[in-house]
Amino acid sequence: MASQLSWLDSSRVEQQRVRELLNMFSEQESRDELGIGQVRDAFSDLLFPGTSTLHTRARYLLIVPWCIRQAGRRLERDQAIELDRVERVVITALRAAGAIDGLIGRRASTGVKTLPSTIYASALRCYDIDRGGEFLAEAGDPEAAELTDLRTSRWPSTLPPPPAGFPEAVGTGLDLMRPEADWLRERVVTSTAGTLLAHLLQPGNRPEDDAAAPWRASAVGSAPEWVRIDLEYARAFSTCMHGAALLYNLILAEEYKKAGHERIKPPDYREALARWAERMATVAPWDRADMWSRLIAINPRINTNLRARAFIEAWTDLVLAGRAEGAADDVELRDMVARREQMVKKTQSRLVNSKLLRSWTGASGSRQFAYRWPQVRRMLADIHDGMEATGAVAA
Repeated sequence: MASQLSWLDSSRVEQQRVRELLNMFSEQESRDELGIGQVRDAFSDLLFPGTSTLHTRARYLLIVPWCIRQAGRRLERDQAIELDRVERVVITALRAAGAIDGLIGRRASTGVKTLPSTIYASALRCYDIDRGGEFLAEAGDPEAAELTDLRTSRWPSTLPPPPAGFPEAVGTGLDLMRPEADWLRERVVTSTAGTLLAHLLQPGNRPEDDAAAPWRASAVGSAPEWVRIDLEYARAFSTCMHGAALLYNLILAEEYKKAGHERIKPPDYREALARWAERMATVAPWDRADMWSRLIAINPRINTNLRARAFIEAWTDLVLAGRAEGAADDVELRDMVARREQMVKKTQSRLVNSKLLRSWTGASGSRQFAYRWPQVRRMLADIHDGMEATGAVAA
């Protein structure tokens, strides 16, 4: 009897890292032009573990396990190929049900390249939904189907069941039913205890829809002290470093004009820097040694990224010392930013590569860090909506 072994999650964490990086480069405001993305991502993981800029809707945290279990029932097939097929069946079913908002495959439909099982793999592990240890069965083993169906080693026994008729039927689409939302909330809160994510999942802590950044949500005021400190460090870092990003774009705009390019009209970065200087008045010096300690605990590699840390420290020292006002014409600040970009990007620096300067779109990494907040806020809304739903029962 020939044996058939299949792993459904081989190196998906690494794959997701690459895809998330590519996704960031496709969004002008998310580009890491100054080489500080490692610190930004550590803050994101500190506040919102398990999240990703690729995430869309919370119910995928259930849809993916349902798909993997469904694929595992067809032991005569390669399970990775079968999983691919099942996920594309779900895309078709969601589209037919009108579940378009947040649908992975909204534009490409079943032709989408990156499927939910890849996008949500690390989150499922982080929230202790996917415990690994996938059962590997021999094709044709009469006892394998029953063992595979149970899958007690990989998935919690309390995992909510899929809708009747899954994967051809998807029940409430991408909206969570109350039992599903309650279960997900419990998994996430338990596995991320002591974080802002866990705090915002408590009943009554739903962020306002117009909260443009995590520190704008009213519920953060009742968070435990260490969580509020995490968030205050994140806000201060985000505000300080936004000025460096704006100044870099101002320098690019000036170089773009000097080179005689007229294809686009860049935003007024001098005005943006003036508004940033006003916001800097709300930032007081903070315990940066403690900040670095917390971030290094999340990502130890930050400890050896000496050039990035030196740039961050030098920039922060100057802008906290009163140099934010007038930053647009501050020779030292301008030189610091230009040298950092050239050090990070080398021959791909827009300041030395005329071809790349000519193709500039007018905004490169110009938006303030929000630490995956748009995706997190949507996931929080999904779970809170589900918990507040009435009359919903599992299929």
